[in-house]
Amino acid sequence: MTRYAAELSYNGALYAGWQLQPERLSVQESVERVLSMLNKQPVSVAGAGRTDSGVHARAQVCSFDMSKEWDEFRLLMALNSNLPEGISAMRLTKTRPDFHARYNALKREYIYFMWTGKTIYPHIAPFVHWIRGDKYDWGLASEACRFLEGEHDFSNFCRTCKIPDNPVRNMYKVKLRKRGSFVWLRVAGSGFLTNMVRMIMGNLVLVAKGEKEPEWINTLFEPGSEKSFAGRTFPPNGLFLWRINYGEHLWNSHDRTL
Repeated sequence: MTRYAAELSYNGALYAGWQLQPERLSVQESVERVLSMLNKQPVSVAGAGRTDSGVHARAQVCSFDMSKEWDEFRLLMALNSNLPEGISAMRLTKTRPDFHARYNALKREYIYFMWTGKTIYPHIAPFVHWIRGDKYDWGLASEACRFLEGEHDFSNFCRTCKIPDNPVRNMYKVKLRKRGSFVWLRVAGSGFLTNMVRMIMGNLVLVAKGEKEPEWINTLFEPGSEKSFAGRTFPPNGLFLWRINYGEHLWNSHDRTL
């Protein structure tokens, strides 16, 4: 058996998230079908991040075993020739036998894209959250980001029924930027809870609208704080799994340009 890692890019609007679903088509199932066909026996795939339904990926990483050794480029081309619409393998490499896309990941990075123009280009509309109106101070929201950095209990930034036993996560970078009509939030951390980035954005927009002060974000980490006072969960279409860091040189060839 030979272990491989592949970097996948996909349009999350076409799938019910990354993880296998009993009655809905997921990205994981789609990739496993193709690899199993090429391998002539079942292949299980492990993903670095479990993106929800509607969430996109620029660079999801998965690991899997093939019963025979393939040339990396040939396997990459065979995979792309058979993957369904909306999924592309951007690069692929052989790895050490014990490599695991999820458990060996040191840092995951997400970006949430928003559009603030009065009109919108149709080709970007499926991949951004369109915020209408000009009564937003994104500088204030940017200031609030610093309170999200560091190690915190992110229970108030998680879907209630999905809060894990240990909701503490370490955010290495939380930055919000604006250029023209584009506003984007970049979040890099050790791991993420369900809906976490989308709920962070829902709270930051309350600051941008002037309904809350930047320091208010801190109160959401206090014991006994009420999630009901927090902002709404932003829709999935603006969110991308952007990068996975392993602290090692993983990719040998077929380097991406974006």
